[in-house]
Order: sequence, then structure tokens, then C-alpha cells
Amino acid sequence: MYKEMYYHDDLENLAEEIVFEQIHQLVQTGEHEVPTSEVSIQDIAAIALNNMPVKYICNFMEKKEPREKLKEEVRDLKDYAKKQVIKAINKVKQAPHD
Repeated sequence: MYKEMYYHDDLENLAEEIVFEQIHQLVQTGEHEVPTSEVSIQDIAAIALNNMPVKYICNFMEKKEPREKLKEEVRDLKDYAKKQVIKAINKVKQAPHD
């Protein structure tokens, strides 16, 4: 309720997009056997995101033309996200919900 009072679409957690990007890349490359049901993908994302640091941005300019520091943080987040997604894939494969 309170979030809706103040929230605008500009606020974004980059970690969410990065985690789904890593999942997509692993599915596409076949590098890991990724369970691809909707439930499994959501489980993988949730597990990985629970282990990720958040990185919120809200400024249009930050999204369009990120500073070098933000670019560096995003590169680091991508590396970390891939590791977390792989761990999450293994966890979901051991105890699938579907």
C-alpha cells in the first residue's frame, strides 16, 4: 500500500534483470542443464536473487548513460550472478517443485 504511494516505474533493481539475463544465457548456451519449466525458472531466480546484493537505480540518465563506476559494478554483479544462478540451478534440480 505505501509503496504505491511513492513508487514510480523508474526505480529498478538491476540484480533482477542481471539474474534473468544469466538464466537466459545458460539456457541458450546449454552450458548447464537448466530446468526450464516456469516454476523452475522462478525458483532459480528467487534463490539466486536471495543471495545477490541489490543494486537499485532510479535515474533515467543512469539507465541511459551509466557512469564508469556503475558499469564496473554491473560487470561484477554479472559475474557473481552467474555463480549464484548455477548454485540455484543445482538446488532446484535436487528438489524440484514441478
